[in-house]
Amino acid sequence: MVEEHHENVVANLDIGVRFYRSVVTTNGYVPFHWHSSIEVVCVLAGELRFNFSGEMHVVGPHQFMVVSSGVIHDVTNTPNRAYVLQIPLPFMTPYVAHADQLHFCVTPDDSPAYRQVVRDFEGLGALIQQQKVGYLFDMGALVLHLLKVLVVDFTEETGPATQVTSNLKNLIVYVNAHYRQPLTVHGLARQFGYNANYLSRIFKEQVGITLIDYLYKIRLNALYHDLQTTDRPIGELLTQEGLTNPRTARRLFKTLYNRLPVQVRAAARKHKAEN
Repeated sequence: MVEEHHENVVANLDIGVRFYRSVVTTNGYVPFHWHSSIEVVCVLAGELRFNFSGEMHVVGPHQFMVVSSGVIHDVTNTPNRAYVLQIPLPFMTPYVAHADQLHFCVTPDDSPAYRQVVRDFEGLGALIQQQKVGYLFDMGALVLHLLKVLVVDFTEETGPATQVTSNLKNLIVYVNAHYRQPLTVHGLARQFGYNANYLSRIFKEQVGITLIDYLYKIRLNALYHDLQTTDRPIGELLTQEGLTNPRTARRLFKTLYNRLPVQVRAAARKHKAEN
């Protein structure tokens, strides 16, 4: 079941930020969620698609994306390698006022500032890999330099999240927890105090996909996990996850993961047998 909607970052470096190298070997999907931190991702290979603020942001090799604190987003990926830097807001407090209101605007380009951020990520990766004596001093200095470039060249200030966004977060939390149930736009609109047409419109405007498409994505993501962790028949899993139209589910699954459910199950069994 999908349960993690809001993520609190636990620092893995003594300097107060979280930095790691992510390696993903399959196509995947992370449902809508948000952070109380600033998240910066630099792709080394493969592709990530961040969906937030009603727009799709495609990030390829040697490109990066910044997700502002509190911004609702989901992520679709191909097999990829990437560096991830997560900066808790308290870390930013000594350097910038109202860090929670910083809005990052990033479009891949060939500007000096953009290239500098990518170089800083490469530098962080080299430092963490080598871990020479005193490397945390260099990590701290490089993180601050990277953040300075981001704040100076890639941000604008905005006000606090609107009530509409806050209400949508509550709705997303509910959908993520109850996706197996026969949810409908009309039923959700009634429960959260919206007109159904209005809910459909603002969800698409602020989140970037329709509410029905999002429901399908969550259910398909749960099915993908089930196929790799259980031996239950695929038909049973489709029903369990609320996918009542098997033909449509298989077609959308193939679009999202580039494989059919039976192929994912076969690959999982092969991997288990070999290990």
